[in-house]
Amino acid sequence: MEANHMSKDITGTYGDTFKSWDSKRLGAKPSVNDLDTIHKLGARPGKQALANAMALRATGVTGSEIVMACGAPQLNKMRGFITDGLLKREALPPRNGHTVYKVTLTAKGANRIKAAAVKEAPKPVKVKKPKAKKPVEAPVAQEAPTQQVTA
Repeated sequence: MEANHMSKDITGTYGDTFKSWDSKRLGAKPSVNDLDTIHKLGARPGKQALANAMALRATGVTGSEIVMACGAPQLNKMRGFITDGLLKREALPPRNGHTVYKVTLTAKGANRIKAAAVKEAPKPVKVKKPKAKKPVEAPVAQEAPTQQVTA
């Protein structure tokens, strides 16, 4: 159920972009899993996340494909993920004379995703036990000190 809920949210966010997706020029749409991975690494939904998800595809992405899909180059977030060690760039041969950006998730990135999953998991509700009332003790009457008269 969670996967369907997640895919519906992601599809809704990128719905307009995916409706006009030109598979001949842009290749396959990024999968829901690719988008989910990028979001869990900390990218907000939008152009930068889309560009990074496109780079996670098996074929990677060229700079011109990013510009066609997003309207402008969107490489800064990708460079940040690579610098932080969350993604690793793979070398692919140029496609149509353009550099191909292909990234894969590193172990550090996988750990970040696991940490994000733990944060998203609902915490169990703890039922507080009612505090036991302390028995009311009657105050003990203290005797007034007596004075001894010495003669």
